Amino acid sequence: MTAKRNNDRYRITLYLDTPKPMMNPFRDPLKHSQLASLFSGNGFDVAAVTGHAYIGLAENPMNEERWGYGPESANPVKLIRGVPGALVEHEGCDPYNEAITWNISEKQYLAAKKAVEDLQKDPGEYKLFEKNCATVACQILQAANVPDLPTGKTALTPFGLVLKKRLMLAKRRIEMLKFKTKNAVNALFGRKKAPSSKLLETFRSKPMPVSLNIGTRASHVDAAVGKTRPPDIDRILHNLTQSR
Repeated sequence: MTAKRNNDRYRITLYLDTPKPMMNPFRDPLKHSQLASLFSGNGFDVAAVTGHAYIGLAENPMNEERWGYGPESANPVKLIRGVPGALVEHEGCDPYNEAITWNISEKQYLAAKKAVEDLQKDPGEYKLFEKNCATVACQILQAANVPDLPTGKTALTPFGLVLKKRLMLAKRRIEMLKFKTKNAVNALFGRKKAPSSKLLETFRSKPMPVSLNIGTRASHVDAAVGKTRPPDIDRILHNLTQSR
């Protein structure tokens, strides 16, 4: 069960560094620059193709801690067979483009925090098609018992998680459109319109998908100021209300 607004200081967020094949090539062009990676001696940047998923946990709206799971070796063959994994703290300079954020209770926050601590102590073995950044992120979300959790094949890769988020955003926009249409019909026939605040409070109790535009801009701000802050729920809701 999600937290009510008067107790929404706790937040868990699934951050998605969107795979470049799922983005317009002119959107966030400097992210995972292969040219920069080659010049720096790091070789081909795999994350540009695969994407990345990681988790943010916040107990206040101004700061959060972020963690992502990855392999200790980048050898493609070893990634498939299995290599030692690690849960690594992420900074504001670590990019993302999309996200899903949940308001949660203190109990849910502490459960997710324990899952993170357990993974830090025993990260296990990274296997590209079994235990990777996406599956571990979903494992932490599951520990927090959040609603509408990515499951099945959508939880296996960043590609699936991005699709889940985009479908969720489309659903929220349809809900907003239905609300506006109903109010327009009520106004046409002289009936009382439902207050928009009621719908917005309903949205606050649900997982909130962060659009590509808002997520990318927020990521750039985080990188510029060197801080990690959870998504701005009010801004996300305002953006939804402006949807046509």
